[in-house]
Amino acid sequence: MQLSTPDLLILGLYVAFAIGVGVYMRQRASQTAETFFLAGRKLPWWVVGTSMVATSFAADTPLVITGWVRDSGIWRNWLWWCFAVGGMLTVFLFSRYWRRLGVMTQAEFAELRYGGREASALRAALGVFHAFLTNPIVLCWVLLAAVKISDVLFDIDKFTALGVCCAICLSYSLMSGFWGVAITDFVQFILAMTGAIALATIAWSEVGGQEAILSQLSQLGEQGERILGFLPSPGDPLQEGFWTVPLAAVAVYLGVSWWATYGVDGGPVVVQRIAASRSPAHGSVGVLWYSIAHYALRPWLWVAVALASLLVVPHVEISSPVSGTIQEIGVNDPGSGQMITVMKSDGTTEAISFDSPEGWAGVQPTIRVKVDQEVSAGSVIASTDSEKAYVVMMVRYLPAGLLGLVVASLLAAFMSTIDTHVNLAASYYVNDLHRRFIAPDEEAGKYVTVARIASVFILIEGALLASISNSISDLFTFFLAFLGGVGPIYMLRWLWWRITAWTEIAAMLTSSISTTAITFLFSSGWPVTPLSPLGAVAAEGGQLSAEGRIIIVATLSTVIALLVTLLRKKPDPKRLVPFYEKVRPAGAWGPVRALSSGETPPHEGWTILAGIIGGLCLVWGLTLGLGALMLAKPWSSIALGLAALGAIVVGITLPPLLKQDESLRNPTE
Repeated sequence: MQLSTPDLLILGLYVAFAIGVGVYMRQRASQTAETFFLAGRKLPWWVVGTSMVATSFAADTPLVITGWVRDSGIWRNWLWWCFAVGGMLTVFLFSRYWRRLGVMTQAEFAELRYGGREASALRAALGVFHAFLTNPIVLCWVLLAAVKISDVLFDIDKFTALGVCCAICLSYSLMSGFWGVAITDFVQFILAMTGAIALATIAWSEVGGQEAILSQLSQLGEQGERILGFLPSPGDPLQEGFWTVPLAAVAVYLGVSWWATYGVDGGPVVVQRIAASRSPAHGSVGVLWYSIAHYALRPWLWVAVALASLLVVPHVEISSPVSGTIQEIGVNDPGSGQMITVMKSDGTTEAISFDSPEGWAGVQPTIRVKVDQEVSAGSVIASTDSEKAYVVMMVRYLPAGLLGLVVASLLAAFMSTIDTHVNLAASYYVNDLHRRFIAPDEEAGKYVTVARIASVFILIEGALLASISNSISDLFTFFLAFLGGVGPIYMLRWLWWRITAWTEIAAMLTSSISTTAITFLFSSGWPVTPLSPLGAVAAEGGQLSAEGRIIIVATLSTVIALLVTLLRKKPDPKRLVPFYEKVRPAGAWGPVRALSSGETPPHEGWTILAGIIGGLCLVWGLTLGLGALMLAKPWSSIALGLAALGAIVVGITLPPLLKQDESLRNPTE
């Protein structure tokens, strides 16, 4: 047990607060499905945006970013920084459309957008997909992070940790619904920022600050430069090796990943909060605040801890001294260390014992092999888990009381993400399956009861997945590819009348099937020789990398979906008129617009484009500028100046767009 009595008291107070919120909001949340899942559509922009920020920070977030920085470098964060493009698209375009439409879920959107039996089938499929697959996968990696934290802080086994975590979350989320999510998210954001600032400040100071970190990492040569680089270095432009693996990976992130994602037009979590906002204007400004806080304000606190950890928590790999077959994996007597037994070809065995490396505060290395696996002499059989380094730094440097506060912030982050995805998954089941197809005429209160029952089963499913998983990062990258192929279609369905339900079905099936096949069927080696320049990210020891997988999945899904669109009969424009008149989308809607009796929407394309570019300058300028200041980069003032220019552009372009919707000063609909 790494926590003192004051630490445990602080943890207990937060859990009591969360349960109190559940009890207090129970009656209000139990009125209708809309109050349980959308808080009655009454949330202002600052609650909407803060809730998005809080939910995007789960207990796994600082762990996985620490792992990326330690194992790859700062540049690896472009894996998620690239999604700021989709965020700006949502601010200036899609957020307004979602709120005008007034849906509860993305699955409900299908029937309103397409119409017909195929649209009803798509809604049911999406209901199953998001209730029992995508959200449980998210729950899985969040629960896995909680297990890793519990392993360091409490030294309890995986299954006990999962049981305790699930019980804590269910204790209040079932009572309060989305009202409880929104309230606890706001408190969680304050706790998380306070805890992250405290740990970053203390850890940075304890290792000697900026000067010591830059000095020691510079002694590592190319490895240090790679860790501190905001962008990876290219190879020789005159040689085939120009596209280094890191550089090609970032090219994939910025050129493909941001649009090859199911969240390019908002994503389920963001859409739920937009739907819960007071008006389209509140939704848009809420997403803007979320983008600034999510991409620019928080990540450097975690990066600072990751960089400091490199000086005191080294990465250690344990290699097998002999070749043979793993016979047994166990613990040393009296159980303080670990032991792997290898059977050699001559029938004799070799026992390899190891304990916690220096600096790891009793944390055992992670076993990288399985029983009956063949190993060769010198191959890695165990190594330290870089994702756990963040928790090790907490235990090492935080005093009693402050450690409890930081652990409470991680607990709050964990609870925020868990209750969000449990509530979201239950909304898909109730709104798009139970109420739509199974029992459409029940009393409003009964749907809330069904939602609570569904929540329990969904969380149990996530816990079962977590019990058989080990890597948060691997789960995250698999999830990105699993739904990556639908991104282009999700954008086009708002902008082109020819997109049909069959288009979306084709993209979804191709994306999920191809990702699963590439990940599991070809896990022992990819049969196609990749071509330069994408070869740098398409093959790693004969296996397809995460970046190569995204390229193939996105390309296959987009091509097949567009072929289905062009080969099938055009949709009837008359059937699309109700959707068009309610949303008034921009883009290629000529035949539908001609049949509409409403006013022709104003041309706003150039305003939207300028706003998106300005928003990206604001967000990325702040992100890079703050990091450059922290690491004494000479171009920090240029990045911050770009951010200021972006803020001016946003201030000019966003208000005219918001005037077409309700004013921020008028919260009623």
